[in-house]
Amino acid sequence: MAEEQLTEKSKKAQKDAPYFMIQSVDRTLMILQCFILERRPLGVSEVARQLKLNKSVVHRLMLTLLTHGYLEQLKNTDKYMVGPKAFELGSVFTNSTSLVDEGKKVLIELVDRIGFTAHLAILENDSVLYLVNVEPDHLKYLFGAVGQRRPVYNTALGKCLTAWLPEERIRKVMENCIFEKMTDNTITSLEAFLEELERVRQLGFSVDNEEASFGVRCFAAPIRNKDGDVVAAISASGYGVTEDKMNEFGITVKNLASQLSRRIGYFANP
Repeated sequence: MAEEQLTEKSKKAQKDAPYFMIQSVDRTLMILQCFILERRPLGVSEVARQLKLNKSVVHRLMLTLLTHGYLEQLKNTDKYMVGPKAFELGSVFTNSTSLVDEGKKVLIELVDRIGFTAHLAILENDSVLYLVNVEPDHLKYLFGAVGQRRPVYNTALGKCLTAWLPEERIRKVMENCIFEKMTDNTITSLEAFLEELERVRQLGFSVDNEEASFGVRCFAAPIRNKDGDVVAAISASGYGVTEDKMNEFGITVKNLASQLSRRIGYFANP
């Protein structure tokens, strides 16, 4: 699945490449994208096959990344993995935005109040990208997703991140979405998804009501910047939420999301 996704993106990138694109840089970044999608050690042949590039070209580019510390070669193997420089580059982003810094504080409070795993995420192209994850001790590693992506249609975060976009933009985000039925509650069409977004706008928060996984419910609310635009969302995910508690949890997440919005400069009109 990840290989097909990468190949399609590679083809589209080549087709839509602007005049200033430097091919070697583009290919190097696509190699790093392979590791982001696969999240495991990869060999030169695997990467070359996924990108449909000459093996010797890929080998030289990967050796260049190795030299600069963006890749590491696993000892006694022909496999490579992401190196410390890539982590260092990512940390520049997470340490340079007040959204992330302030978001961590709010997520800690959210975990204390509800006892579920809390996330901060943004919309990146057509998927949800997780930036921060805070877990209670009893749910360690169950919902960890920092740096990972999830679909928009079956996540509370995805609903929040798209609900306040113009409809034309929503349709653009969802144009390649495959509405895979994960549970009996999964949204399976664009029309049903648009109806769900209307409910999200009315409530001010969204719910993943066991739509991605049986027994798991998630509650999310939008984060706005100083201009009032939705730039991120926070959520709380956990097992065993009874229906009589769903509105309460949603309002709690919504209130803390409003608090985070104020911390990064948003003030609603009186």
